[in-house]
Amino acid sequence: MMKDSSKSLQKSIEWLRGLSDGVAGNQIEIIPVKGIRQVKAHTGYLLCDFIIPDSLADEIGNWHAGAIAALIDTVGSMPVHSFTSRDSVSIDFSISYYSTVKVQEEVEVEAKVVGDKENLTSVIVEIRKKKNIELIALVKQWMSTTKRNLALHPVSNL
Repeated sequence: MMKDSSKSLQKSIEWLRGLSDGVAGNQIEIIPVKGIRQVKAHTGYLLCDFIIPDSLADEIGNWHAGAIAALIDTVGSMPVHSFTSRDSVSIDFSISYYSTVKVQEEVEVEAKVVGDKENLTSVIVEIRKKKNIELIALVKQWMSTTKRNLALHPVSNL
């Protein structure tokens, strides 16, 4: 772990807040996480609450599986950055879907670093329904860190 994890943690929290508010990042990052709320964060760990917006619905009113994967990829990078002080990219992403969730339901998203070796960091992300803790999705993700630092970027359109 890097010496200055408190600064990395703060940058991760600010980046997530910027994405949630739609003022940082690009549309592919913003759309699936807009409105997410950080509940708890420390180095290598992030817990958030999220109410599924109507814009992320599939054809039958469930949270779209692709939107779930996009949220996980973005949120999973936050604990990695707080742990390594570096940006990261997914190099191995294994997701298991256990249940569906309707739009306007609230979920809890928990992401935690579970392993680190050189430039590779392993993260587990769990999504559960807030009302009954039913498991929605479980992800095992390996991320490779890059040398550039996380920075808030203005919103850009695709």
